[in-house]
Amino acid sequence: MTQADEPELVKHSGKMPGEKRKAQILSAATKLFARAGYTGTSLRDVAEECGMTKAALYYHFADKETLLRAVVEYRMSMLNKVIDAALADIPEDQSMQRIRAFVRASGRHIDNDRAGWVVGARIFWSIDALADRDAVIPLRDQYEGRLRAEIDKAIAAGELVDQDSGMIARLILSWVNYTPRWHKPEGPLSVEDVVDQFLDVTLAGLRPR
Repeated sequence: MTQADEPELVKHSGKMPGEKRKAQILSAATKLFARAGYTGTSLRDVAEECGMTKAALYYHFADKETLLRAVVEYRMSMLNKVIDAALADIPEDQSMQRIRAFVRASGRHIDNDRAGWVVGARIFWSIDALADRDAVIPLRDQYEGRLRAEIDKAIAAGELVDQDSGMIARLILSWVNYTPRWHKPEGPLSVEDVVDQFLDVTLAGLRPR
């Protein structure tokens, strides 16, 4: 998802279709959670950002926990769609190309949605007391499972050493998810340049000798 895909955050007190209003709320909540943190953001803050009353916000989300979970569910769903699109035109037997496409698409998505990354990767999983957090796990597992499946195919084809594909996937995803902590969009390297180099280094140690 690019920033252009985000619902426009405008102050609007008139009626808005339900799905559009929900998307506006999720976008506003993402921005506020990323800026002020979970404890520093109230439902009133989100409602004011959307130009609506707190009572109207309750129509869509019963509490702040539900809203945070909805933000992360939405972000993970979009990430899975991004991966689907990135792999759609690459033949199933081209696992190494598919691994690179997976990594590059993930890097682009995170780079274009850094607020969503802060909420999903840093805030959501750090709050142990959140109820129903397990509802997001299938979406996370779907994402990680896509990469693991490609690694399994590459191992079976003799393109990678026979190591645990889950560990390899976690190794790759660890630096993919770490990239926003230091990468500067205005720097000399694009996020795709960065993840390409990291992937080359990683795969250099995983190819059969």
